[in-house]
Amino acid sequence: MRYCDEYCINVPDDFPIDELTCFMAAARRILLQPQKGSEWQEFAGASNLIGWRFRAAGEEWENYKRSWNELGVAVPHEGIYVREKALFNMFSAGVSCMDSTAYALAALASHPSVLALPFGAKEQRACSLNRLNDWLAQKAPATGLAAALRTICTSDEWKLWGDLRNRMSHRSNLPRIINASVGAPLPPAMALHFAATSSTPPVEGELPLFDALHTWLAKALQTLLLEGAALCPP
Repeated sequence: MRYCDEYCINVPDDFPIDELTCFMAAARRILLQPQKGSEWQEFAGASNLIGWRFRAAGEEWENYKRSWNELGVAVPHEGIYVREKALFNMFSAGVSCMDSTAYALAALASHPSVLALPFGAKEQRACSLNRLNDWLAQKAPATGLAAALRTICTSDEWKLWGDLRNRMSHRSNLPRIINASVGAPLPPAMALHFAATSSTPPVEGELPLFDALHTWLAKALQTLLLEGAALCPP
């Protein structure tokens, strides 16, 4: 963990602190001059949430890994609950981190000196990473931010983040696969072994499978913060 001056809390080592600092400085230069306007009011809360949710996603994944490394596959129902909660919180916080970033970017882009992107009550309620991608494709398709959003929103990683979050949020837990055997040795247990559902693919792999998702999240966030700062006129 590293200390982040912007938030006055510790954040995971891979959180893009430098890019966040530049993003916040660029936004303040636009949104606080000559005074705080409605754009800043919407921007401030969302930008604060970016780091909080990123940290939460990382902490919950560490909780899952700790449980697996200490207890392996043979856990009681209480242990299963702890792991399910960790995965739910991890994916909920990870998606929230990106959607909070989208909200902050939309608020910034709504300023007249940036893109004058419409961002009234209707847009605020609907804002998400995918929705911002649609808006900028129509408003400013040639910007670096629009290009970055297209890449992120069409990636397999972002689809998996969203699909697993949605499944665990209001449909069902991920169905664990439990191997049994009559006489023959059991196959090695996998740390991540979940059957497909009507809305999610099967998940089969070891801990690095979701480590890679966190690496992707950090890099995607870094790109969005860089492109958000670049939107601001000097």
